[in-house]
Amino acid sequence: MEIVFGDLSLGVLNGSGEYIFAYNTGGLESLKTEGREHLYRTPALAFWRASTDNDRGSGFSKASSLWMGADLFYNVENFSVTADGTLLRWDDLIPPQNNSLLDSPLRKADDISIRFLYSTVTSPQAEVEVTYSVSSDTEGLSVDYVYRGSEGLPSFPLCGMRFILPYRITSFAWDGLSGETYPDRLYGAREGHFEKKGIERCPYAKTQDYGMHMHTSSLEIMAEDRSLRLVSCTDEGFNFSLLPASAQEMEMAYHPVDLPAYRRTYLTVAAAVRGVGGIDSWMSPPDSRYVLDASAEYRTSFRII
Repeated sequence: MEIVFGDLSLGVLNGSGEYIFAYNTGGLESLKTEGREHLYRTPALAFWRASTDNDRGSGFSKASSLWMGADLFYNVENFSVTADGTLLRWDDLIPPQNNSLLDSPLRKADDISIRFLYSTVTSPQAEVEVTYSVSSDTEGLSVDYVYRGSEGLPSFPLCGMRFILPYRITSFAWDGLSGETYPDRLYGAREGHFEKKGIERCPYAKTQDYGMHMHTSSLEIMAEDRSLRLVSCTDEGFNFSLLPASAQEMEMAYHPVDLPAYRRTYLTVAAAVRGVGGIDSWMSPPDSRYVLDASAEYRTSFRII
């Protein structure tokens, strides 16, 4: 591998994979495979989905509205790099100290990981840790996500990461559960391999969240001139949605026709997802088994190829 220790970024070249990690924005700034770019901007922490009819009817959206702000803003608290077992802290990676790395043997490291630590703009704060890893003997980029909550925070709709792809997709395929699935909408699904042409469009008269796919072992996204794969690193798989608009754009649109034109694709990879069905009506919260405790810990791990 070839490692570049820049003033504000870390570059990694591993075969056909090219990765740039930005210290100031706190994450993966560029992801290229076969010379094609897959990121519009640095992946963001995700805590919000567009309110469903039941979220609105049960008052959940109002009670948990601080998570919509946390979905837009958060703090990058710290970062560090580990290359071939050598730990480099943030003050080793910024000028002028990083000049000592210009001729370092670590520039040809076989294994490298970069860890970002974030805090939410909530009171009290929660903590998120994301670690990106690249190895010369493994294809792709590994991503490990951990959310660590605090007592006193209201429940959230989901937690995970949101990637903005700078292109429209032509199709996607996944291995996992059929159709749209949420934690309380799993039992009618079957396991297998499934394909979908184009992007999924909101099927409801009132714009709201849709298109979640639970317990996915792999996902392949196809565009006209590029493709991207995600593979789960855990037995339970990851949860994802692939939508033509952001959670905030969907929240503000009254009907699907009010959404902006489809230009970019929003991929959310969720460690945990709230249920969508009321326990006894569409004006009630989901069963407690499908409500997320914001003081708990949630994890997911996947590889991008």
